Amino acid sequence: MKKLFLGLIAGAMIISLCACGNNSGTESKSEDTQSSAAASVEESTADDASAEDASTEASSADASAADASEGEEESELKTIYAIVKKEVTLPEEMSDFSEKRLERVLGITSDQMDDFAGGICTDGVKQDQIIYIKAKTDDDVKDIQEKLQNNWDAIYNVIQNYDPKQKANIENAKVETNGKYVSLVISADADAIKKIFSDNLSA
Repeated sequence: MKKLFLGLIAGAMIISLCACGNNSGTESKSEDTQSSAAASVEESTADDASAEDASTEASSADASAADASEGEEESELKTIYAIVKKEVTLPEEMSDFSEKRLERVLGITSDQMDDFAGGICTDGVKQDQIIYIKAKTDDDVKDIQEKLQNNWDAIYNVIQNYDPKQKANIENAKVETNGKYVSLVISADADAIKKIFSDNLSA
């Protein structure tokens, strides 16, 4: 009788242990499933965030490009100078003016200008220059006029005894003012260049 009773108890314990084992496995599988689901959600969220960041960067780049393009379109003098370069044969060594070059060569600073364009021949022989500047104030107009005239004087003093052709081009050039616009054109094609300027200037 005792043996039978002990056998029943042992059987009950085995059944109980098996049941616990199954529950543990089920819980483990459930936890694994939940972890996988959470990982998938995190990956999906990360992908969405990356896509959103990429989209934002692309939008920013497009906006910057649009701003740059708009800035170029608003530069009246650069537009005019582009027409000059298209319609007039300039020296191959003609190099566009930048703010730094204007300040270095002519002493004209960016805080004196609302707009500028032009170029200078850098071959060391030809003295071609095209300078268009829109001054900010009347005082800036006077200062820019003086600096362009000093530039003309310096070129003429150097070249007058060496190159008659260049001398003639310089003698035909003069600093001109139209409202806030100040210009100087030294070129064999100065007349054509000046006409393009006057025809396309909105002022």
